[in-house]
Amino acid sequence: MYELPSFDKLVALNQSNPEAFETLREQLVDGYIDTVPTERQHRLQGLQFHINSRRDMASNPLDSCISLSRMMHETFWDMHTSLEDLSNLTSDNNSHASLIETQRLLLDKKPAEVLQLNMHH
Repeated sequence: MYELPSFDKLVALNQSNPEAFETLREQLVDGYIDTVPTERQHRLQGLQFHINSRRDMASNPLDSCISLSRMMHETFWDMHTSLEDLSNLTSDNNSHASLIETQRLLLDKKPAEVLQLNMHH
């Protein structure tokens, strides 16, 4: 897909010309987003906007890293909680009440939070 410069070359570029490094980073991210199916591009663009916003608000690179790590952990925790809730509901023998509750949980999620999972066996 993309031929990245070596890690050492990226470090040297970032140290000698941070603007060029940032331009390369943005080009690579945007280039990747352009390769995914159209129906997923909007979600990825929104996620990248959120990532860029957190990076912009950070006081230094370590703060940025911690903020993005926290964001990932929060997202995984939300996914875990949603799957656990769904598992608890479906273990109730698919009763009508549990199906109604499942629908309510899914409808309460913002569209960007509901991900389609393609299961390949």
